[in-house]
Amino acid sequence: MKITQNRALLSMLFLTPIAYPGLQAQESTDTEELPELEMFIAEESAAALNDTVLPTDRAISGLFNDATSVLEVPRSVTLISPELMDQFGINDLDDLEKIGAGTQTVNYYGLAGAPTIRGVKGGTFINGMLRAYNRNEMPLSFGSLEAIEVVKGPAPADFTTTKIGGFVNLIPKSPFFDEEKGSIELELDNWGRKTLSADYGAPFLLPGDIPAAYRISITTQDGESYYDDVFNDYTSVYGAIKFRPKDGVSVFLGGEYFDYKSNENVGWNRPTQELIDDGEYVIGEPLSATSSDWYGTVDRSQISSTTALAITADVALARIDPALIGFMTYDATEDKYVYTQAYFQNGGEVLTEKIDGNEVLSDPGDYANSNDLVLFGDIVFDSDPDRTITVKGLFEHMETEKNSSYGYAFESEQDVVELKTTVTDRALIPNTTITYGASIRYSEAMQLSDYWDEPFSRRDITQDTISSNTIVLSGGDSPIGGYNQWGRWGIGANGESEMTQLAAFLSGQSKFFEDRLSLLGSTRYEYADYDVGVPSVVDGPSYYSASQWAATKDGHEEGSGDTDFFNWSVGLNFELIDDVFLYANYQEGTSVAPSQAGVITSSENFQENNLWEVGIKTSFLEGSLFTSLAYYEWEQSSFSSRENTANTLEGEGVEAEITWLVTDHLTLIGSYTWQEVRRMAPLGYRTGPASEEDWALYGGALVVGGDPVPASNTDLVYPGTPQQVVKLFGIYDFHNGFQVNGGVTWQEEFYSSFDHNIELPAALISSLGAKYTTEKWEIALNIDNLTNEDYFYGSDPTFGANTLTTKAPERTYTVSFKYMF
Repeated sequence: MKITQNRALLSMLFLTPIAYPGLQAQESTDTEELPELEMFIAEESAAALNDTVLPTDRAISGLFNDATSVLEVPRSVTLISPELMDQFGINDLDDLEKIGAGTQTVNYYGLAGAPTIRGVKGGTFINGMLRAYNRNEMPLSFGSLEAIEVVKGPAPADFTTTKIGGFVNLIPKSPFFDEEKGSIELELDNWGRKTLSADYGAPFLLPGDIPAAYRISITTQDGESYYDDVFNDYTSVYGAIKFRPKDGVSVFLGGEYFDYKSNENVGWNRPTQELIDDGEYVIGEPLSATSSDWYGTVDRSQISSTTALAITADVALARIDPALIGFMTYDATEDKYVYTQAYFQNGGEVLTEKIDGNEVLSDPGDYANSNDLVLFGDIVFDSDPDRTITVKGLFEHMETEKNSSYGYAFESEQDVVELKTTVTDRALIPNTTITYGASIRYSEAMQLSDYWDEPFSRRDITQDTISSNTIVLSGGDSPIGGYNQWGRWGIGANGESEMTQLAAFLSGQSKFFEDRLSLLGSTRYEYADYDVGVPSVVDGPSYYSASQWAATKDGHEEGSGDTDFFNWSVGLNFELIDDVFLYANYQEGTSVAPSQAGVITSSENFQENNLWEVGIKTSFLEGSLFTSLAYYEWEQSSFSSRENTANTLEGEGVEAEITWLVTDHLTLIGSYTWQEVRRMAPLGYRTGPASEEDWALYGGALVVGGDPVPASNTDLVYPGTPQQVVKLFGIYDFHNGFQVNGGVTWQEEFYSSFDHNIELPAALISSLGAKYTTEKWEIALNIDNLTNEDYFYGSDPTFGANTLTTKAPERTYTVSFKYMF
């Protein structure tokens, strides 16, 4: 199966809606040109999303039937306007933790491709359409974004299904309808990052006197980061156009090309409680396992036999008691002393050195390069005020190549195309809005993954140079004996798939008792047909005998399957008194949770889920004070790409948010989160817990295993994110062009792994910013982690949490200069 075979067809399918009947432009006389353009400008400017900090001043962009206000939606939703993105310095998915309840950061090798919401991974939509799955192929580009809607819990039933935690709906930058304008901005930070962006657009007339507007945004970044030898370079090119070919017809087309060049940041290896508390890192590297057959790097088959760490003789003799050093093994060839059980049984201690958070497992030669092309489009027919027809389209192509010298390689390729038509009828049933429609989605994906015990801990990251004894070749870049290494770890990490999803959906919103009671319901029937297989490059690696290959490949042969399922939800929203809304929502259905690069491997990728949520939302003080409070419970199977199975998770939580325009000058924004996620089945394949002594004796290879139900965590509560978080942020506007902002986030201590062997400390993280704006210029300064707090990000809890941890950056200064024209 070739991943590229259908790309031309996908592109043609995406462009089909543009030729939808009825889009011929009306003839216009010269005298009609100006009024038509002015009317277009006036109507589109009025309909544009408001740039405000108050959630009740912004419209929900069609996520929940005809509900337009956050007060009318029976779900917990955080609306992030362009102003809030600017005030909070939100530039990627990791920054979502700065605002709102239920949003967190988990370091998944330094590349945040999917949001973490309510403790688990979520999905990503753009303009209401589900994007290709991106776990950590690349950071999500914000070059095309104007605003973000963060919806907690699974997507509404009439949407393409995605993961249980929630999703972000990215609102793309809208063309400039009001006037011709643009800006150029330069942003710098104290770690060496340089970001330059240009934004320009204007209204105009297309041939045939068709009123239109466009926008072009280009962003490029060249920069180092707080972490040594970890860089983040990219270029984003975005363009959009909106036009009205005739009365009652509106077309919105846009697209972004994102080219990303970087490497992964896995953080500290060899984590221990001593490392977290005092920065004491276990030093040393195993004896040499290099081989000429592997070009002078590590012979992968010897990793498991060279596990104990060795200390150079000069360091050992200087720091170890002479009475104890005899219990170590001396290797004359390398002039090193090797840790032994006898050494520790007689009172020996592990040698450590102080380490800073920026010293991480990274190599300047490593790379994690990706590119992504996403195209989207809308055609809206709304000449009849009682009926709106919308045709939406999405096309996305994504490619990734990664290689890390500690022994990890990954390649992937994805294509997604989706077409959806919806009809919203407001007159069919009294006091009721009905939306119905259908969609077709086609996706194809391929991934290649290789590692051999992924020995994160073989390398001593305190060393100035990277020794060949810690370089483990992987993937296809360095074939051994004429063969690449794809497939040597196992077939489950390598796969390709094609899937077609056909869906029909129906939703409705009815209002009763003078519109105080609103009933929302939706249902979706979906049929999915998929083919799975193993990429041809994996076939026949020399490492396997014929019988081993047959056994390893068993269950992953090319095959096909299909499934169908219903999703449904019902919600109530009741205005108890003026501007006080009580709500309840229940949803049940199936989520599609692919493997890392969007690959479908079996029926296990289709996971049942349910959610129920109750809450209250209010708007007081003449609309200047918005509050929300929610309690929820959910359950869903979670797909493990390493075990190729689905495991049931359940979660519950409390979320509260407040936005208060205290005075004309002062705004306060706050939130509270309490959440708990639990795994309902014993733990499977994962890294095991390790102490300083364990790293000394076994640090040359991946430590695998651990109790399937640790005694310290019998409820299998998910680690990696704090259970309680409080956020408070303030903005003070002097109304003379000068603004200041700042805030604090408190998070309680939390465990880094299921085994509870390492506890990450509680933290109080503060920020401060100032901005001065004139008609043409804007200069801003922001300081993150103002007090230099020591705090940490969790790692992937099902695999890497016991072998990796990441310290958050120290105090970071960001200054920006913006010229507007």
